[in-house]
Amino acid sequence: MKKNIRFIFILMSVCVTGIALLQLYYSYTNYNVKQASFEKDVEKAFSEAIDSAFVVRDENIVKEFEGWLRDTTFVTLSCKWDEIKQVPVFTIKERKPAGPGGQNELSMNVMEIQDRVDSLTPVVKDKFIAKMGDMVRSGLKKGVVWYYTQGIGERLSKRKDEMQIDINVLESEYILALKRKGIELPFVLDVDGGNQSGFCTNSYNIGVKNPEDRQVRACFNNAELYLLKQLKWIIISSLLLIIITLFCFWYTAKVLLSQQKLSELKDDFISNMTHEIHSPLASVIITAEALKGFEMIKEERDNYIDIILYQSAKLTELTDDILTGVKLERKGQLTNDEISLKDITLAIIRDCSTKVNIQYIGNDVVFRGDKKHITGALSNLVENAVKYNLEDDPVVEIKGEVKEKEVVITVSDNGPGIPNEYKQKVFDEFYRIPTGNVHTVKGYGLGLSYVKKVVKAHKGSVEVKDNHPKGSVFIIRVPYEA
Repeated sequence: MKKNIRFIFILMSVCVTGIALLQLYYSYTNYNVKQASFEKDVEKAFSEAIDSAFVVRDENIVKEFEGWLRDTTFVTLSCKWDEIKQVPVFTIKERKPAGPGGQNELSMNVMEIQDRVDSLTPVVKDKFIAKMGDMVRSGLKKGVVWYYTQGIGERLSKRKDEMQIDINVLESEYILALKRKGIELPFVLDVDGGNQSGFCTNSYNIGVKNPEDRQVRACFNNAELYLLKQLKWIIISSLLLIIITLFCFWYTAKVLLSQQKLSELKDDFISNMTHEIHSPLASVIITAEALKGFEMIKEERDNYIDIILYQSAKLTELTDDILTGVKLERKGQLTNDEISLKDITLAIIRDCSTKVNIQYIGNDVVFRGDKKHITGALSNLVENAVKYNLEDDPVVEIKGEVKEKEVVITVSDNGPGIPNEYKQKVFDEFYRIPTGNVHTVKGYGLGLSYVKKVVKAHKGSVEVKDNHPKGSVFIIRVPYEA
């Protein structure tokens, strides 16, 4: 039996350890996958944000360019219709003369405007400026500046080289890019290699003029906590599964050990009961055979019959001890009698044919309960105190009092006492304190378990403590009902 249980424990331990390790590995793998996905998303979002920031910068340059074309103090715009090509021809002329090798005037046709245009109306002017803005936008996207006129070209080139990416714009664009990917996590933009902790993206060059090298990266201080929150249900379910598995292992182990203990107690009980039953049965059989095989006078026959009755009474008492505990456990408290603790104690003392000094101390306590079972429980405690007490001057004291709506009954003796490791076990069914191969006192391990059942049926408690300087004190507490 022990080998089988040990083998089962080993298998269960391997299974529980395997399940726990698999769940931990599963959670760790999910974390790594989530981390890789997070890093990829924030990198891609940062790249998109930088592209968007450059677009915003280019749009600002285009708006400035369109403002220059509308500034009549800087340029004048005119328009005429080309009769040969059937297209409008627009002329841009700077008011300031061009420098050496430069030009301050440019004429160009716009094919997109197909209606006949003879003069520069506000609507036509807006269309022309929008078309010029598209051309500048296209050039900036390619990284080039077209010198339409010397002054416009110089202004565009200067703005392209000087207008930097606005960090606030980049931050706003990055927030939007992260939201599109379902990420809402605070970050800090680290410009030009500042000291930042936590997870950081790769550095990107947002400088607009060589050899300027302007590096920027995004750093997240709570990336790990964010990832754990994203995986919280997976982690919680894994931990819950591990806890349930450990609980099942503990409960199974507890049941197996209880079954093993119960099996050992059962074997001890059967061994004791077999021995106890064998002696009276053998006496009954021998006596019956004697009655059958021999002619006897009435006096001799009555003696033999008395032996049979005595041994039968012992068997009946034995079975009653077993059945009483079972009935009490199933039915609970059976009656509600008025009990005088002093009266039932004196009755127990009278029935106890021993030279042990048994005393009732204190005033009488009257309460309500099952008189039969309370008497039986108290009788068991007294009998145990008597039969296990091997002192020259054995003393058993019984005391009753009412404390805080409880009846407190104490049975103390000056016997050998009970070791601490057995104080809780003595109330288990069939349990007897180990004495090796010495069996000086007979018993079945039912008396104290019966006491516990009686007290429990009365919604009370029972415990055992040391009696100083030696011996034991059994304390029963039951609710007081006058």
